[in-house]
Amino acid sequence: MKKSVFKSFVVVAIAMIAMSFTITGERTCDSCGGSGSLSCPNCNGNPRCACIKCGGSGVVDYKGSTYTCGVCDGTGYNECRVCDGKGRVLCTRCLGRGTIHTND
Repeated sequence: MKKSVFKSFVVVAIAMIAMSFTITGERTCDSCGGSGSLSCPNCNGNPRCACIKCGGSGVVDYKGSTYTCGVCDGTGYNECRVCDGKGRVLCTRCLGRGTIHTND
């Protein structure tokens, strides 16, 4: 088989494969219901997490004395580190678009 015929064959084969994966439409993402985000798996949608140092009390005991917690500045809570205090994370299925491509 000559090179030019082989190249043509390969181009046609690649085009046929690409056509079988042609995206013809979109539909609402099943994972996020079209919102583009999901409830944070770390804080379950409650972006204020109890401080791990003071357990949510805002104070710590150290050598018999009580001090304001330095991690949460005495509030007892920190923002969730996974969602940055938003309570939601980007949907990994639709990448935040709210829709997914279909071949229908």
